[in-house]
Amino acid sequence: MASKIKGRPPKQPKVTPALPSNDSQQLHENNPGNNLALETCGESSSSHGTGGPKPGPSKKTLNERKRKYGVSVNKTVQNIEWNVDHFLKVQHERRQELYKDYSHQFLTLVMMWNIDVDQIKKQAGKLSDILDEQQKLFQQFQSIHMQKIEEFKELCDRHLKNLQAIKCCRRKAIIEEARKLMDYLEKRVTEE
Repeated sequence: MASKIKGRPPKQPKVTPALPSNDSQQLHENNPGNNLALETCGESSSSHGTGGPKPGPSKKTLNERKRKYGVSVNKTVQNIEWNVDHFLKVQHERRQELYKDYSHQFLTLVMMWNIDVDQIKKQAGKLSDILDEQQKLFQQFQSIHMQKIEEFKELCDRHLKNLQAIKCCRRKAIIEEARKLMDYLEKRVTEE
């Protein structure tokens, strides 16, 4: 049955759903001259009125029934096989369609994922470049700041030295002034 799925499904046979309920009618159609044929239930037309014994169906009738039953069973089996093959084919087509749909959706998601990953990589590259620039600027700022601190320390040291020098000079100047003043006073006192 699986091999039939790939090819075309066989044509569905037309099955007559029910056989005629009265076989004697078919016998009358097949043999119009024979009015004494037995009916399906095994009763003759004369036995209805008399109520006599009921003879069984003839061999020909049984063979005909057997043949018709075999044909009916074959047609039913063919019909079932065709229905199963058709069902399997429809299921196979549906699975193929679902596979295509899911494959398309999955590929779309993968493509979107790749696009997002590329954008994230680009953004990460830009951020790392910005961080590198900021780190360089920070290092430059730190080195400049250290230079300024060193310059400030040197200026402070110079200023302190100048203050000390000024203090020393002032003391010397005051002492000199005081000496000059004392010398002057001594001269005046001696003169007086």
